[in-house]
Amino acid sequence: MLAASVYLEYIQGQRGLPPQPAYFTSDPYLMRQTFKLALGTYHYIQVIEDLLLETYFYSSYVQFRQCQSLVTVMLYNLKLLGFKAPRPFTCEFGEIVREVQDVHDALLRFKTKFHAAFARCRIKCNAYREDLLMGQDLMIRQRCSLNTPRYIRVNTLRRNKEQVIMTLDNRGYTKIAPGEPWSPFSYYCDPLIDQMLVFSPNSKDDLTNFALVHDGSLQLQDRSTVLSGFILQKLITTNGSANDDLIVTDIGNGNTACYLAALQNKESSILAFGPEPSATEKLLSKSETLNASNVHIVNEPFLQSSSKDKIFKGVRGILCNPPSTLSGVVDIIELVVEEGEKFLPTIAKGPCETNNLPRYVTTQYLTLKHALSFPKVNTVVYFTRSIHPQENELLIKKVVDELCDSSDDCPFRLVPVDGTVRDSLISGKPSYYEPLVNMKNVHGDTAVKCLRVMPTEEMSGFFIANFQRMAAKPSTILERALEKGTLGGEPGRHDGKKHRKNKKNKPKKPTTAGETAMDPTTSSMIKVREKKSRKSAKKKGA
Repeated sequence: MLAASVYLEYIQGQRGLPPQPAYFTSDPYLMRQTFKLALGTYHYIQVIEDLLLETYFYSSYVQFRQCQSLVTVMLYNLKLLGFKAPRPFTCEFGEIVREVQDVHDALLRFKTKFHAAFARCRIKCNAYREDLLMGQDLMIRQRCSLNTPRYIRVNTLRRNKEQVIMTLDNRGYTKIAPGEPWSPFSYYCDPLIDQMLVFSPNSKDDLTNFALVHDGSLQLQDRSTVLSGFILQKLITTNGSANDDLIVTDIGNGNTACYLAALQNKESSILAFGPEPSATEKLLSKSETLNASNVHIVNEPFLQSSSKDKIFKGVRGILCNPPSTLSGVVDIIELVVEEGEKFLPTIAKGPCETNNLPRYVTTQYLTLKHALSFPKVNTVVYFTRSIHPQENELLIKKVVDELCDSSDDCPFRLVPVDGTVRDSLISGKPSYYEPLVNMKNVHGDTAVKCLRVMPTEEMSGFFIANFQRMAAKPSTILERALEKGTLGGEPGRHDGKKHRKNKKNKPKKPTTAGETAMDPTTSSMIKVREKKSRKSAKKKGA
């Protein structure tokens, strides 16, 4: 309860990212419950505060005004439990937390007043269901997250897929075909990504404590982040080799960089940018656990790097995944558990929150432009977990227009996403999120080449756009070769105009002492006479 109240203050902006005091836990199950409690309280915060004011709770218990966040969290929890008294609130060492217990007892004494006030609130808002008291976008996200399956990636740097499946069978899991009804402990193999396994929604807690997860053989990872790496590596192997170096512009929790390390050969390097100083050690430990030895962390923001630095001479592909609003993420609890508490204020406000949108769009635009400026890079994949067109299609359209106006000899061009990938992801089923997205200003030609997947009950939403460097024109190649002198002749003497200009400016042959200079008219007359005499000689000979 105390931890949830601290996170609630962090979401509301009343404090910074909280430290880890004694009552915080590292147990993934308890972390999920804590984040769920904090986010649920925030979504109903207005209703809860109205209940406390209408019942004059703080007038009767003045001492609790100093811990209002704890009161609101506990009132929300009691409402979920139907105001049934749970077991005493104890800490890790079994001692009762007196502060929490006192608030709980006081709230229970107001149980009847809270019930009556809550009933009046529902009548006033015409809410025949309790979830109608929150915003429409929050209600849609909650509805989608109820039955979201669990995606787990097989880390082939540790074990192969067959070994993992054998271990799962011994643990009691049942392999089913995609589309079959879920059983309590069932899973199936992802039809698109060979290393991905999909588990039933109720197996989350069991998988968290699985030994294969702890030793790095299995990695809990959102499917959308795996797809971004999958598409980049597919383009790289088509136009390059598995030995090419790659860049990840935002390392995040390190899952995507480690996945690319598993796809590429060990001779290649995965350069991951932008970790926070406090997270560097944790990311190094994670890459060691996953046996991703070719992941190299660059302790600086990607925008501060120089595209002409020698360290990037072997880089041929970039995964451009700048920070986004995360409005396409469905299971926000798993996102916070896997990727950190810093995302709580962003995702708590709902998918339609746009206050910080201009700041994100500016960062995304600068990041993509910088990625396209690397001279040796041939492939750039732009990826966001957002549903807003401002972060996706509209931004890509702006960059495409600038590329068309560029005078670069080998420019980047927007290329369509692979048809097999698109067909496997676009199911045709309507998404609950579609009414939340305004696509009126989206250019059709740009949208057709990009891949937008709206959030559903099956997976989170995301956006992907592929940029490919075009080959130079033959005339450009010839011009460069002549400039370098690789085709023979004097380097730099390749322009026909310059040759003609040089002929015009060629100095005249000087006259000797016995010769006299003639004016141009006399010279031309002599040439005409010589020409006539040659013609007459030919006629006589004939």
